[in-house]
Amino acid sequence: MNVRSLELPPRRVSHRGQRRRRPTFHPRRLWRPWFPLSRHCSLETLVWQPREGTAMMARRGSRHHLIVVADVEKFGDRHRTVLHQQAVRNGLYDVMETAFTLAGMAWEECYREDRGDSVFALVPGETDKGAFLEAALPMLVTRLRVHNDTHPEVQRIRLRVALHAGEVGYDEHGVTSSSLTLAFRLCDAPPLKTALSASPGVLAVIASDWLFDDVVRHTPAAAPATWRPVPIQVKEAATTAWITLPDHPYPADADPRTSGTRTASAGRSRAGAADVVPRQLPGAVRDFTGRAEHLAALDALLPPVPDKYEEQPQSVVITAVDGAGGMGKTTLALHWAHRIQHRFPDGTLHVNLRGYGPGDPATPAEALGGFLRTLGIAARAIPADVEMQSGLLRSMLAGKRVLMVLDNAQNAEQVRPLLPGTAGCMVVITSRDSLTGLVVTDAAHRLTLDLLTPPEALDLVSGILGSERASAERGAVDELVRLCTRLPLALRVAASRAAVHPHMTVAEVVSELADDRTRLDVLSEFADERAAVRAVFDWSYRRLPAVQARLFRRLGLHPGPDLSLPAAAALAGLSPADTRPLLAAVADAHLIEPVAGGRYRFHDLLRTYAADQALHHDTSGDLDRARGAVLTWYIHTAHAADRKLYPAQTRPRDVVPKPAHPYPIDDSDHALAWLTTERDNLIAALHYADERQLDRQTISLTIACTFTATTDSWQTWIDIVTVGLMAARRVGDHTQEAHLLAHRGSAATYLHQWEQAAADLDRVETMVRDLGDEELRVWVLNDQGLLLLKQGRHEDALWYLDEALPLSRDIDTGRAEAVVEGNLSAAYTSLGRYRQALDHGQRGLFLRRKAGDRAGESGALTDVARAQQGLGNHETAITLCREAITLGRRIGVSRDESIATPLDVLATSLHHLGHQSEAIACWQESATIHDDHGLPHNATDVRQRLRDAQNRPDAALTPASVLPDVGTE
Repeated sequence: MNVRSLELPPRRVSHRGQRRRRPTFHPRRLWRPWFPLSRHCSLETLVWQPREGTAMMARRGSRHHLIVVADVEKFGDRHRTVLHQQAVRNGLYDVMETAFTLAGMAWEECYREDRGDSVFALVPGETDKGAFLEAALPMLVTRLRVHNDTHPEVQRIRLRVALHAGEVGYDEHGVTSSSLTLAFRLCDAPPLKTALSASPGVLAVIASDWLFDDVVRHTPAAAPATWRPVPIQVKEAATTAWITLPDHPYPADADPRTSGTRTASAGRSRAGAADVVPRQLPGAVRDFTGRAEHLAALDALLPPVPDKYEEQPQSVVITAVDGAGGMGKTTLALHWAHRIQHRFPDGTLHVNLRGYGPGDPATPAEALGGFLRTLGIAARAIPADVEMQSGLLRSMLAGKRVLMVLDNAQNAEQVRPLLPGTAGCMVVITSRDSLTGLVVTDAAHRLTLDLLTPPEALDLVSGILGSERASAERGAVDELVRLCTRLPLALRVAASRAAVHPHMTVAEVVSELADDRTRLDVLSEFADERAAVRAVFDWSYRRLPAVQARLFRRLGLHPGPDLSLPAAAALAGLSPADTRPLLAAVADAHLIEPVAGGRYRFHDLLRTYAADQALHHDTSGDLDRARGAVLTWYIHTAHAADRKLYPAQTRPRDVVPKPAHPYPIDDSDHALAWLTTERDNLIAALHYADERQLDRQTISLTIACTFTATTDSWQTWIDIVTVGLMAARRVGDHTQEAHLLAHRGSAATYLHQWEQAAADLDRVETMVRDLGDEELRVWVLNDQGLLLLKQGRHEDALWYLDEALPLSRDIDTGRAEAVVEGNLSAAYTSLGRYRQALDHGQRGLFLRRKAGDRAGESGALTDVARAQQGLGNHETAITLCREAITLGRRIGVSRDESIATPLDVLATSLHHLGHQSEAIACWQESATIHDDHGLPHNATDVRQRLRDAQNRPDAALTPASVLPDVGTE
């Protein structure tokens, strides 16, 4: 039998979310068991080939190709069963096919053969090789990481890839050529295996000398300066090849063969790295000196650059730097971290845990949330449970080399949840606590800082003053060192005082220190480190002119972690223009620290000192006015930003006083930027007001934080609303209480907290009867209908929505009516009454557009698309969904409905029309968005529909079965 003449009808087979053409019958079942298969030809290629492969074999001869060989590291590891190996091979094909497709080369257009633990592909010769490599290598890394993140360790893949190009011959046995043989030799080369084994990454690539010279060297985006030449001797192949590690590149090299492109490629590499590699270290002190012994001790603890990483497991290195306050622990840690952070290519994380200072220490959840957001986890996807957050952080850092600096820790319990679990990471902790628990249970290395030695103290002061001036006033400098007892913080503040005022001698500084006997005694004894530092701050503070001193005291009243110039002006009761030079002067005196974006922050002890000075020098009336002014400024600006960002929405009636110097919000982009920057300050101000039972301000600040309902998790919004709710009850404001209860009930609905949602909404319904608030009555009826919709009780939901609809007309901006119309459309769609659903959906869309409600328009478009889908108008539904998705992405801060739901609906219509690949991609993205927004129920539903579509590709999915979680707000 001539096997090549056998034609098998192809069929579509699901392959882990991707469609691949497969023969109807397995070719090996058609082959005689005694017929040998060649090394370079599997029988499948003889029985069935993709289009290009079949055409090429039919004509025989030879053609030029880019040759790609991919081999799985340790495929035959003894821990892998046959089932594991099959899962790995399925993963390999998924990775290769997806990476090729996203790089612009259809997998089915390539001749390819399976090798059991590897696969090779011949890319058509007319392909732009440079462009293909530029796109394909990063995509291979991305797809490998996706596979590894979703599979157990025994099924994870690390890949060796060999690249060459040349003539390949075709005959009845398959393909062969010396070029193909060389590619296989390169893939088996020991230097490539060693490179991958020593890398924490997932991919090592080797290119032939010809391909490097003719393609890679002329492709800046391929970063040729990060490739390394290696000699190859495998069987008959003796040549030079080039190796790169795409996800952990070698440092740029100045090899003459890459000099023409090295600068450009390195620049691009740096630009790309800035988007994905965190570098959170605050600025290091410029004139750091001393501590050589401690720096050497830290150097000795550095984890080695991995060599055969997987075969020589290490534990994470933890170093605890402890000592008294003002000893320079943070200065030492940051100086050393800046010096060696290049050893950690995957980034540097930093957090101030506020263990000793004003206010409460940072909770582990707060610190973990900051790290996870920095690493790209959306706020709504962060679990509420600390253990789960900790596990997620460890997963994010697995296999990476990251330096973590945990500054100002309170105790071991605060630190433990933040520790990574992966080899190659290093953690440096600073604390006034000895952290003995970490030493005993976590094998932390303890490094204790004491006072500077006399030579080190003298070097520090000389570095600040300048060597000439220090030598000229050597006696006074020695006395300054003595009076400051060689405490680094005291030395730096005292010496800086003389340095920034050249007319002031060191002797005058010494005289001022000596005049305050009590404080100098405390400074010398270190009985109370806060008092010791306060003595130095006292001296610096007294040198400020009265107007600057007054500003300094006011800044100590600020509730949040940092502040802007307008906020400082509100505290001072001045205009921003008048405040600017004063703020700069206070910063020059090292009493406040300037940070990025024109903002300022306090050192922990300075904040306490400033607040203490305010209590001693200002009247209670002055302090109350300053606190009220800054709270008013935040409330007014947040309300202005809210109106710009959500022009169609109305808020509960709230009298917002106008500050003396309002901050203008220009447009919605400016509003979003301001709210994002000031988020932590607004929440801190809310709690600040609540703790002092400033109930009216607390209510106003709760309303000012409404934007967090669209940017943070639903749980965060519930927590904020609850604070305002308690304040409303304390002052007996039943209107605000009812509105805030409605907000909480709605948020609980999205979290599927049915009992809480029902209790809150039922209470609001009762209150509405007494208040006579018709607008609130509309919203509570709508929210009760929405709750029933999300519970799948569609007929019951109609009763509430039908009640709400006539009441919603002619109130607010028309948005309320639009929302009710949209939910009616969703209910009718779920009941299969598509014509009624279409009527309500179109009315809701008209009203959204009329009100200028861009945030709601995307959801309204989806309502209409869902109804059209039910009527069988899939092309129309697809058009509407694409418009909704485009709008949702442009808005940027809307809830998941703006993107995830239309993606879900779009996938259903694409599935109906046979566009399976695009449908699967839409469902996958929809599920990911739901995960990112903390809505696991929705994500699970979407993934189930995806599995149903894959298992039954010809089955019809109705809109009702596609949308168990419907409704809009």
